[in-house]
Formats: sequence, C-alpha cells, structure tokens
Amino acid sequence: MVLNKLRAKFEKATGGSSIQNPPGLSTPALRREIFKYRLQVGTNIGGWFMLEKWLAPSLHTSNKSSDDSEFAAVSSSVKDMGLDRTRSKWDHHYDSFVNNEDWNWLVKNHVNAIRVPLGFYVLGPDFVKGTPFDKVSGVYEHAWKKYKGMIELARTNNIGVLIDLHAVPGGANPDSHSGVSGGGKFFSSSSHVSLALDCVAYIAREVKDYDNVIGIQIVNEASYGATAEKYYTQAIRSIRAIDPTQVIAISDAWDRGRYAEFVKEKPGVLVDTHIYKCFSDEDKSKPPNQLVAASEQEWLDTTMIVGEFSCTLDTSTWNRASNSDRVKLRAEYGKAQFNCFAQKSAGFFFWTYKFEQGSGGEWDFREMVNSGCLPGYARTHLKATSNGEQEVRQALQSHAAYWDEHAYGEKMEHSRYQDGFLIGWQDAAQFWAEDESRIGQRASWKNARVQQHVLQKGNSRYLWEFAQGLDAGVQAFFQSLV
Repeated sequence: MVLNKLRAKFEKATGGSSIQNPPGLSTPALRREIFKYRLQVGTNIGGWFMLEKWLAPSLHTSNKSSDDSEFAAVSSSVKDMGLDRTRSKWDHHYDSFVNNEDWNWLVKNHVNAIRVPLGFYVLGPDFVKGTPFDKVSGVYEHAWKKYKGMIELARTNNIGVLIDLHAVPGGANPDSHSGVSGGGKFFSSSSHVSLALDCVAYIAREVKDYDNVIGIQIVNEASYGATAEKYYTQAIRSIRAIDPTQVIAISDAWDRGRYAEFVKEKPGVLVDTHIYKCFSDEDKSKPPNQLVAASEQEWLDTTMIVGEFSCTLDTSTWNRASNSDRVKLRAEYGKAQFNCFAQKSAGFFFWTYKFEQGSGGEWDFREMVNSGCLPGYARTHLKATSNGEQEVRQALQSHAAYWDEHAYGEKMEHSRYQDGFLIGWQDAAQFWAEDESRIGQRASWKNARVQQHVLQKGNSRYLWEFAQGLDAGVQAFFQSLV
C-alpha cells in the first residue's frame, strides 16, 4: 500500500517516464544549467529598456499630457525634437542608466539574477507594424542590440537575465507600463497575439547561445480573468521548437492557483506571480504586523517565481502603527518576504533596482539592501565538511533497512536510491560553489535528473527511489555545511 502511494505520487509529479522538455542535465552541470536552475535572487531593473515615468522622468520632458506611457513619451519627443535626436536621447539612456558602479554593486551584494523588462517595440521595425509604435520605430533602431549588450555585461558579472516581454502589442492590461495607456486588448486580438508570437520566437533565436539567459517571460501582468492559456501554449511550443532547454515564464494573471495547475507536467515553465500588500482594500485595512505574518505564510512552490515584490505598504497600513516602529516593521516585512521566497519559490526579483532621480524609498532595491531590510543577500561563507561518501553509506543502509522490512518481500532497487543521493549531493555542492547558489527550480531539476537516469539505467517502477535519493543527497549536503 505504501509503495503504491509512493509510485503514484512520483508519477503525478514527474509524468512517470514521459518526462517533457527541458532534457536531462549534464554531469557535472554546465554553466548554463547552473544559471537556469539555481535559486534566482535578484531585482528588476525597471525603467531601462521599458520606460515608466516615475522611474525615468527625463525621457518624458516633452510629454505634457497625463499619459505616463512610453508611447506618449516617445511620440511627444519625436514631435518636439525630431526622430534622430529622440533616438540619440533614447540610446544615451540605454547606455547610461546602469553603469559600471551599478554592476559592481550588484556583484558585491551577491545578486545573481536580474529581470529586465522590455517592450515589443525594442525588437525593431519588423515587430511594430500595425501598432502605434510603427511611426516612431526609427527611435528603436539600436535598442535590441543594446539589450543584448546588457546580457553580455551581465554574463561577465556572473549574473543571469530573465528577459521580460513587459509590453506586448495592445497591452496585456490597461496600465501605462504596457507601453500604451488604456490597453488590455492583447488577448482578444488575433493579430496582436500573432505579433507577440513572432516576438518571442525572435527572442528565442537571438539568445539561444547566451548561457546566462535564465528564461523568457512571454507576458507581464495579464489582467485578471484574461483567457491566456491559448497564447501560452502557442508561445511555449514556439520557443521549445527553437530551444528545447529554454525556461519560459508566464503571468499568473493575478490567479496563482489557476496557472499553477496549468504548468503541471510542463518542466521548465514557471508561473510569474507578483506579491504586493499595498494595493487591495483588504491589505490596506490591516496593520503592518499582520501583513508581516501573512508574508511568512505565502503559498508558493518551485514552479513559481516572484517576479515583483517590494517593501512598500499603504499609508493606511502604516497609520495603524507608531512612526517609531516603522523602520523595524519595514525590516521585518522585507526579511519575512525574503525568507519565504527563498524557501518556497524558484526565484524572486525586487521591484525595482533604482530610480533615475533620487530615492525610491521602499520601492528602491539599493536603499532597502543598504538599510538592512533585505539582509538575506549576504553570504554565510559556510563550507562542506565531507565529500558525501560516509553520508551515502549511512543513508543507503537506513533506506534499505526500512524498505526491506516494509516491502513485504517485494524486491526493490536500492542502488537507484544510492545513485540519486550521490547526484543530489554533487549537484548541491556544485551549485553552492557558485557564490553559495542553491537549486531553485527543484521540480524541473528533479525531472531532468530522472530523465537522465532513465537514459543511463533504464526505466523502472522504482524510479521513486532515485528521486528520494536526490532529495536526501541535497538535504545531507546542506546539513554538512559549517
């Protein structure tokens, strides 16, 4: 009975022997595999290749309207100073918004990943036909080349890049950060969807050889209730045809449970969820300590990334605490989020890295790290005290003794447990050697290792023993750190 339950649990989690892409990992893991599978601990760099007025106001100087979108900024600038001067202004922004001091700061603070939003129009004139950006497409002549240059700079600093298609044609939601204001028409337009599919296929081809691209996010913040599954399925299929190893992120459309179900049995496809406690009326009605406690219990798993979060709470929430407690509570809130996300998710990205002018306060990653509100980015300098040989012997003995007693004469394959334990230990050690990285996409990682094991040792009803060994090996490695 116990064995049958274990088999059923394993087959539900992995799809049995029908493991889907991405394919098995190398042994030892390649650098690109470590980039993709490690726990992504990072920040967004908003306002760089996807403009938002509150982050980069200098590019909105010609825009006298209340429209804060990038289209309003670029079209008013072209009208005011012409296309060539606007292109030069945008190019200068791309070149200067993040400089060497920023890269050094990110490395010093052990940031191993960045999520960098871009609009579809950054890809160039071929991808804006039939959209408002068509008439200003010349402004973006150099933009995609500069975005790829950013990826290369990140690589030299051992930082992974999540390419975030933040603005899709027609807008995935009505907000100005969709490139145009009043959008939200993307999913209802076949032409917009077709254009976005061209965009993600182009991105996949262009970045296939970049080992530090940790994923392609195919849309940002789809509106609640959006019928997104058809587009997601088409985009996943399109990217997989070009690069079977590429990680793909989808928006949860503010419905985490629905899309957690969608990505089941889709290894390498992650749900991007955004966690803010400052917008809903329900959260605004709560005191800070209640929101801190709630953050510790957030429901997540390793098929999810927290693509955006911050240390921001609404004024009405802060009014329920004394001013003298705000600094302490803000730090507790940041720490609670960090610890929860690190334990439960595949990665997390603060919104946002910095502001063009002045401080961004509780939205400002640098300020929150420097003030100690996100202390988890510090390193422990712990090292393993063993190579795992003694641990695997002890673990195998315990595993075999238990199952020989409870398997009621059924002949099992304990050598698979041993194989799994050793690989789990070795992978954990290799990831840890990369600036104390941990395995983040644990479900996808396990699927990939099981697939590789099947290719090497053959299929079996006892693959669950190998999977148990993987988990035990990782756990034992971290218990050995001192």
